[in-house]
Formats: sequence, C-alpha cells, structure tokens
Amino acid sequence: MTDHQPGDGVTFINTFTLSAPPEEFEAAFALTSQFMARQPGFREHTLVRGTKDPTRYVNIARWDDTASLQRAVSQPEFQTHAAALRALSSSDPQLYAPVRTVRPAPEDAPVVVVTGGGTGIGRATAHAFAEQGARVLVVGRTESRLAETAEGHDGIGTVVADLTAPGAAEEVVDHALRTFGRIDVLVNNAAVSLHGGLADHTRKDDETQLATNLLAPISLTRAALDALEASGGTVVNVSTAGALGLRTWPGASVFGASKVALDFLTRTWAVELAPRGIRVVGLAPGVVNSGIGVRAGMSVEQYDGFLEQMGGKAPAGRVGTPAEIAWWITQLARDEAAYANGVVVPVDGGLSLT
Repeated sequence: MTDHQPGDGVTFINTFTLSAPPEEFEAAFALTSQFMARQPGFREHTLVRGTKDPTRYVNIARWDDTASLQRAVSQPEFQTHAAALRALSSSDPQLYAPVRTVRPAPEDAPVVVVTGGGTGIGRATAHAFAEQGARVLVVGRTESRLAETAEGHDGIGTVVADLTAPGAAEEVVDHALRTFGRIDVLVNNAAVSLHGGLADHTRKDDETQLATNLLAPISLTRAALDALEASGGTVVNVSTAGALGLRTWPGASVFGASKVALDFLTRTWAVELAPRGIRVVGLAPGVVNSGIGVRAGMSVEQYDGFLEQMGGKAPAGRVGTPAEIAWWITQLARDEAAYANGVVVPVDGGLSLT
C-alpha cells in the first residue's frame, strides 16, 4: 500500500469526559467556540454528546491549515478558555492535539479492513491508514465506539459485526466489496483478554477468547482470500510479544495460547498463500496503554499500576502507545515491505529480551 497525497485542511478530535454538570461544560465550551470562530483559518466544528454515556463529548474541528490552528491556541485568551474546560472535564487526547491532516480517499485508494477498530490499537491503526489516504472499514461490536473512530475521517466507514458469529466474516467482506470494491489490507486486530489462572475461568470464558482471538481471524481471512488475491493484498495479524518464544504468561494462559496459534498461522499462511500473491505478516506488541486492562475488568487504579510496573521492566523505560503500534502496522503493509513475509515483528520496547 502506498501513500496518497494529502488534501487541504486539518482537523482535530477531542474526547471530553465530564467532571461537572453538562450545562457548565457546554457554557464554557460555547465561549471557546466563540473565540475560535473569530480566528483566521477556522472552518467549522461539531460538539457531539455521547448517547450511551452522557458524560462524554466528542469535538471535531476543522481549520484551513496547521499554522492557523497553532496561532489560535497560542493566544492567552485561548489558554484561559482551555483552562476552564480542563477544570470541568478531562480531555483525551491532550486538549487540541494531535492535529490530523484531512486526506481525501479517491476511488482508486487502497482499502484496509481493521477489526477491533473501536478502541485502542485498532482505532489508532484506522486513523493511521486513513491519514495516509486509504479507505478504511473498521469492524467491531459497539456502534458508538466505531462512530467515534470514524468521526472527522471521511475515508473511514464502519460495520457492526460479531466476528465470532456464523456468517459474520462473509458479511463483512461483502460489505467492504459493496462499499469500496476491493480489499488491499486486512488487519486482524480484535482480541479478548480475560485475566486469571486456569482454575479461574469457565469453558465459556475459554471459548470466548479462542473464538475472538483465533477463530475469527481464520474465518475473516478465509472469506477475504479472493479479494486479497485480486489486489495482491496483505494480511497483518496482531498478536502479542508476551507469547513469543518459550516465554510463559501465568494469569493469561488461554489468551497467550491463542496468540501463539495466531503467530503459527502467520508463518504457515505466508507459505500457503504466496502462490496466490497474498502476503501475511504479524506484529507482536508489548504492553501498550490502550485501555484493554480496564475493558478486561481492572479498575483504573489497577491498570495504571500495571502499566507503571511493566514500563519499569522494559529496557525502553515505558509502555507503548497505540499510535506507535499503528505506525508499524502501516509500514508492514506498504508496497516497499513486500519482501517481508511470514515474519512476526515484536514491538515491545525490548521487554521480550529481558
């Protein structure tokens, strides 16, 4: 997959989680809005309140260029407005950052399907591909999270699907082909991780992890084979550095086993599918601050403690970010990486070497 040229304009997206009544936040935001509307280069913005979580707001704003935005946010009046918003909410990412270039997605742009695209690494990967000019279809189970991923990105489409359900893989592929006409890259990213030892889980827990982490990628890749052959496409399987080599993982045995199996599929499919012109590679992230621990049942305090502990163990001295993993996924999918096949690349700050 190669880059397409960027279009004009920039956009940024902020997600606010309120710590004050909505009326107070909206009043403060209105003042910020009035200030922005007076600035040269400002185009438009939209503030959307979450339907399932009314304490969450998403703001999407567009500017003519990065310089216009930077001039606006450097003014003392803006800093006053930003401080007022911070007093009423937390912002993720950092308030009015990062700036994303708006890129058009022409009809001949490559098409990327990303599973687990509603959060974490999947969301960052969808944004990274879209910013390179690709058309992206994000797949997930929660409509509101997929909508947040797509906000502000004209080249991102969504489809709600449970890939563990019979026929779901074929429906996703059909949707991609009806919408975009082709599939160039398939990123098998969706995963479920349930922490606990062997005695802590039921058979249903095991089946949930294996169905999502292993059977779903098998079904989706199989369903996409003809489309990938037609485009000379690439499959990127996202596993984990925690399951590389002869390492053990007490408390995550079934999750780790599913990822070991996915790595085996990466190597085997690379050989099987090479005659059809399909390349298969893998990425094994280390500990990444993607929020997966909270979604798996940890408290915020527990997850923060886990990240701090693991960051201290990595030679890099920190955990990774979803954007860093997304960058590697996009690089493995590039045409220039065509000679890499069957490899599983660890991106973990050196943790798997310790």
